[in-house]
Amino acid sequence: MMWGVGGFWMRVDDKAKTGFLWELPGAMERLEVVRGDLMEDGSFDMAVEGVHTVFHAACPVFINPEGDPQVTMLDPALKGSMNVLKACAKAASVKRVVMTSSSSAIRYDYNRQATDPPLNESVWSNPEYCREYKLWYPLAKTLAEREAFAFAASVGLDLVAVHPSFVVGPFITPVPQSSIKILLSLLKGSEYPNSRLGFVHIDDVVTAHLLAMEVPEANGRYICSSDVLHFSDIVDILRLKCPKLTVASRCSDRKGDNFHHKMDSTKLKNLGLAQLKSVDQMFDDVLKCFHEKGLIGDYQ
Repeated sequence: MMWGVGGFWMRVDDKAKTGFLWELPGAMERLEVVRGDLMEDGSFDMAVEGVHTVFHAACPVFINPEGDPQVTMLDPALKGSMNVLKACAKAASVKRVVMTSSSSAIRYDYNRQATDPPLNESVWSNPEYCREYKLWYPLAKTLAEREAFAFAASVGLDLVAVHPSFVVGPFITPVPQSSIKILLSLLKGSEYPNSRLGFVHIDDVVTAHLLAMEVPEANGRYICSSDVLHFSDIVDILRLKCPKLTVASRCSDRKGDNFHHKMDSTKLKNLGLAQLKSVDQMFDDVLKCFHEKGLIGDYQ
């Protein structure tokens, strides 16, 4: 997504996936939809002309990727980021790139302990740990972000990265995507992940990206995360909020993703996001959205 003088540009070419965007307020006047392919060299060169801020949020998300993860996740993440950044470096109009990274690029390493201080923006996930436990999404985000900052520094490109944790809240797409699909599966009795991680409201993620764009002093990396919980805590919350639904009761046996840790969002709060929304509110909001879209029945 790009921000220019006239409004938003969305660089996509699948009308079936983007038709709902035209229903948003002001879309007919200020939204332009243009084709862009992350894996195609030079695909964004013309797209970023006249744009002063680029939001690079695209990354393949597969919970259990089929085939070679190098092909399905790592190559698209790395090559896609570089294609966008190279286009931005060529465009005289682009003043800043805001990259959506992830807390997954920060929290994975050996010997994490509950007594450790909260993880901050100076911490990076250990690629070897990710490979050992087949954590391909965290590996992709970590490698892509490191390469992005190295490239940006080499060409003098102003790059700011936002690191959301697990995003929860209402969504505008016709069907849920990525993390929201996992939550919906929990309400249908699916196995829940053996994972402990931060959770964050979508509204706070949006605000974080806008602050990264608008505040001249914004720089480097920004963690955007509320409470850190295990998914067993999440299913307990869902059982209380959804007594009429069959909530997941069986935990997966996957290893490497259930260690205790804390996330420090102080840098983002100092940038202007003083108060992150509660876990209770984010789940109230996503459940209401599920119900309004007909994805779940009466749940209370």
